[in-house]
Amino acid sequence: MRRDTLRYLAPLLLLAVAAGLVWSSRLGSFSPLPFLVGREAALQEGETPLGDTTTVPRYLLHTDVAGWYEVTPDEAVVISPYDLRIDKVSEALPLTLGRWRGEELGSDADIDKWYDQPDVVLRRLYRGGTEEFVWLTVIASRGPKSFHLFEHTPHSCHTSASWQTFLDDIVRVPIAEGKAFAVRRGAFARDEIQRVIYYWYQWDGPSRDPAKGVASWRLSTEVTGVDRHGLADAERRLIELARLLFGDTARWHRF
Repeated sequence: MRRDTLRYLAPLLLLAVAAGLVWSSRLGSFSPLPFLVGREAALQEGETPLGDTTTVPRYLLHTDVAGWYEVTPDEAVVISPYDLRIDKVSEALPLTLGRWRGEELGSDADIDKWYDQPDVVLRRLYRGGTEEFVWLTVIASRGPKSFHLFEHTPHSCHTSASWQTFLDDIVRVPIAEGKAFAVRRGAFARDEIQRVIYYWYQWDGPSRDPAKGVASWRLSTEVTGVDRHGLADAERRLIELARLLFGDTARWHRF
């Protein structure tokens, strides 16, 4: 009788062990953001691969459009093929993005002054062809001085420099089928110059702890002779660059 019972229980024990291994492996995939998805870990169910996931790393970062660490419904988790965390972005973001070729612009005295010597300053000019250019700026800080990033925004800076503001809204940049991430859009004019800017705030993970830091990302361009439809054509350049930075979004609910 005992031998028959053991024979009956053995398959059940094997099934229980197998289920436990599967469950523990699933728990292991939910590591704190950001995490690398590629050859080191399996894709979460429902995620769209960025090309060949055996060779292309995928880094997850949190973005939002509000200041002073306010969480808004526009918060998103974006997926990038580049490690755009605060300590990595300067080296990880390539100078060549698709058809765009970048050049380093170096430090800026006004940024150092108004943002209190930020921890990271990345300034580049990307050129995509004749009269096609986009400025990319990343300013990141930790601690109390990080709040300067929310105080001195592209809107406040342009207004103080006598630019006329004629757009201040939130737009969603399509980066994958049915998916987008939100940016704040500003459009400004001074003399004969028309400029449009996309900007957002970016965190390395879900925590909004000032000690861990935050980055302000900005893409800007100006209307040139190749823009037959003015700002609408210029804005397409910003969308193109943003889609090269982020190829997808991940499912995320803070609450």
